[in-house]
Amino acid sequence: MRSLFLIYSLVFFILAPSQKIFSQRPEKWAKKIQCEYLDNWYKISEDVHRSEQPSKNTFKKLEEAGIKSVLNFRLYHTDNDEAKNTKIDLYHIRMDASKIKDDEVIEALKIMKKAKKPILIHCKHGADRTGVMSAMYRIIEQGWTKQEALDELLNGGYGFHTVFKNIPEYIKNVDIEKIKSKL
Repeated sequence: MRSLFLIYSLVFFILAPSQKIFSQRPEKWAKKIQCEYLDNWYKISEDVHRSEQPSKNTFKKLEEAGIKSVLNFRLYHTDNDEAKNTKIDLYHIRMDASKIKDDEVIEALKIMKKAKKPILIHCKHGADRTGVMSAMYRIIEQGWTKQEALDELLNGGYGFHTVFKNIPEYIKNVDIEKIKSKL
């Protein structure tokens, strides 16, 4: 009897984690774009994509894929060198992942609205600053609840770094009506 229990326990512990792997992503979450040049590229909507920092060669591939604009959230790194010799419109908002500010969020949402589409938004890893802006886009432009946006941010497989506890807190506490009134 004890050996049967051990066998069942072993099977459970082997198969239980795989349930998460094989479970479906919610249909409304961003769709992974399989490509050899970006590991964290997702399509949020027809107009908005998200990824990590594209390389010089990647900018050419993005242009070939139809990306018209890129919005960079990195503090000290522009895309000017990488995007040289492309016709992609570049935008840059210096964001600190540890200090998300309403003014930066508003400016980013304005750019995401007015820029040529599709637009790709990115930071270094495509996880934290890109994650908060993806969540805010979902809430403001797509009518998602804060909880839905947080669920995708934290569980969507984008590599969110839990050291940035301020990001989920920002989303939970942000005054959505105030943000909307400034757009």
